[in-house]
Amino acid sequence: MVIFGVGQAGFGVVLTALFGGHPDAHTSTVLLLASFAGVWLTLWAWMRFVEQRPMSCLGFRGRGRDVWVGVAIAVAILVIDVVVMTATGQVTMLWAHPNVMAAGLIVAAIVLFVVQGCAEEAVLRGYLMQSLAARWGIPAGVAIQAVVFAALHGANPGTTWVALVNIAGFGVMSGLLVIWRGNLLAAMGFHTVWNWLQGMVLGFDVSGLELDQSVMTTTGTTGSRPWLTGGTFGAEGSIINTIALAVLIAVLLVTIQRDWRNN
Repeated sequence: MVIFGVGQAGFGVVLTALFGGHPDAHTSTVLLLASFAGVWLTLWAWMRFVEQRPMSCLGFRGRGRDVWVGVAIAVAILVIDVVVMTATGQVTMLWAHPNVMAAGLIVAAIVLFVVQGCAEEAVLRGYLMQSLAARWGIPAGVAIQAVVFAALHGANPGTTWVALVNIAGFGVMSGLLVIWRGNLLAAMGFHTVWNWLQGMVLGFDVSGLELDQSVMTTTGTTGSRPWLTGGTFGAEGSIINTIALAVLIAVLLVTIQRDWRNN
């Protein structure tokens, strides 16, 4: 949390000075995502000057194709969300008719989500989980970083108990991905594509953050249930994802145990 706080606060001061002290909601969201560049810088400085270890030891080295494992998981879960929500009449999805400039912004936004999503993975599943696991064991490392991950989202707009359970579940799932693949790449691929696809393509809010531009617009129907649609928190707050994560975590645990027995 200290790395996040110092990194985002320091970078936020610079960005606020450049863009003004009272930016609109859209600009505030962009600045929030961009501030994770400060998290990268803080993490690098800590590793370089305090612990005197290379950043690569956190899990950046691995098979490049592992990124696609995470991407495939993100796409699969969101497809399930969309199918269930639309089939049950909970949401309506319409083409947003983005113009050329909006389409360019949607594509360019993936850079910001790479910075933000990968920074969270580097700090939580890279530094924190591995440090805790070395001291107290792998189960403790996975569990504690997942709780911290949920706590970091606790003050976001639209947060519900289902959303917090799901965020912790995403933390456990990402931690297991790191253990299974032996690097951060799959978790980084998942985190980046999940946020970008959810917000900029499908038109959901992302952890309570509303984005102005998207390929589709997704709105809850009259009488829709927030625990099923995720409400203003986004798809991450849906019970559909609670079930999907429970299944995925179970599959990962069985897979990891099998691989450890075979190797």
